[in-house]
Amino acid sequence: MDLLIQVIREAPVPLWVIDNQGLVSLANKAAVRFLGYRGDDDVVGGPSHDLLHCRRPDGSPYPGHECPIVGSAGSAPAMEWFVTRAGDARPVQWTTRSVGSERSTLLSFNPLPRSQTVMVRDLRRRGPSHRAPAEQVRAELLESMRRTIEARFTDPDFTTAELASGAHLSLRAVQAVFAEAGTSPAAEIRRVRLEHARGLLEQGAGVQSACLASGFLDPGSFGRAFRQRYGMAPSRVTASPAV
Repeated sequence: MDLLIQVIREAPVPLWVIDNQGLVSLANKAAVRFLGYRGDDDVVGGPSHDLLHCRRPDGSPYPGHECPIVGSAGSAPAMEWFVTRAGDARPVQWTTRSVGSERSTLLSFNPLPRSQTVMVRDLRRRGPSHRAPAEQVRAELLESMRRTIEARFTDPDFTTAELASGAHLSLRAVQAVFAEAGTSPAAEIRRVRLEHARGLLEQGAGVQSACLASGFLDPGSFGRAFRQRYGMAPSRVTASPAV
């Protein structure tokens, strides 16, 4: 057990254990360093929510009962912001899982890339709003990834994995962001490709030309996706008359 605790303390990923009363029972060096504390003595025994984020990036209070972390037995990757000891708000991707017989919660988290930190700083300058800042960060992250799709959809090698890599997020985190919007990254890439292809067909382009120019690898898969979305084969699209 002593060896396991030592491994946890030295792990490069920030790890934070919350007991069933919401207090920190263990924090490894990476977590303490990320939050700007001198050592685990500064955090162990303290209230986890207050130590992680007692307020929102815009400076407004963040009530503990609204915290999605404390009390969560387990979660898929999600995004939040943590506030350092110096008062800097930093967006993170976090997950939890239940550990031990006393219903403790193991929290692991990773900083989001610098571009997402800039988003949070922008939110802080804007002041309080009707939506929670974490929701705004996710919305802006979603919009950023949609812009990436618009810029790269014609590349047939552009996939959800490429999108996640470009955003410096895990595949599951990207899927979670799109799921909140009622879609998926793969569906969004396919939608943009199909809308572009239909526009080309309406301009008089041939099926194979529209297929390849829209990022599809072959006319067969293009035709199936097109029929599923529009209820007809791409060859049946009539070119719009010239104005």
